[in-house]
Amino acid sequence: MTTNPATSPDVRRRRDPEATRAAILEAAEELFLKLGPADTPTSRIARQAGVTKSLIHHHFGSKDDLWDEVKRRHFGQYYEAQRTMLASSQGTAEMLRDSLVGYFRFLQQDPHAVRFMSWRFVEEGDDACKTQEDELFELGIERVREAQDKGELRADLEPISIIKSFLAMAMHWFQSKPLLCQMLGPEADVDALEERYLDDVVKIFLDGVRPRDKQPD
Repeated sequence: MTTNPATSPDVRRRRDPEATRAAILEAAEELFLKLGPADTPTSRIARQAGVTKSLIHHHFGSKDDLWDEVKRRHFGQYYEAQRTMLASSQGTAEMLRDSLVGYFRFLQQDPHAVRFMSWRFVEEGDDACKTQEDELFELGIERVREAQDKGELRADLEPISIIKSFLAMAMHWFQSKPLLCQMLGPEADVDALEERYLDDVVKIFLDGVRPRDKQPD
């Protein structure tokens, strides 16, 4: 049986570029998550997406460019929300709390975020999200210093240490969720445990970074 070239999957994909991009991104995301970017051949992405390798190069360039696009999809929404919040806020302890909760919600709402962020640190080379990440760090450091100048946060702590610590505390839940659920209460509702963990982390973190005379009664 011969295939009509005019109705082949590749030709149909060319006629619907948005569907083609979506299929490629979906296949790439699944395979990058499972295998890692380095061990994911472009040919396998093409096969899973139902396109030719030439269409991947046409829409995204190289496999590295495709990996960058997948990362942007995961990081972009968080970046926009955090940047807006930091740019429009003043440096306060409450702002820091909102940043912690915002990062936790980002990880909570995107089940693949932790895995992809882990691959970011494993892969060498320039990272598509690094410029955005650096911008958030610069804004965050500026706001933390403002809060320290106001006496709302301890002045003996480096701003970057404060930021890195809350990122790690939020990330830890999602990296070790099964173990933490077992330790906190294996029979309890997982969603309830997740919220309890977040509440505890907020209290522990804020108590640690506030001056002693600013501690809650």
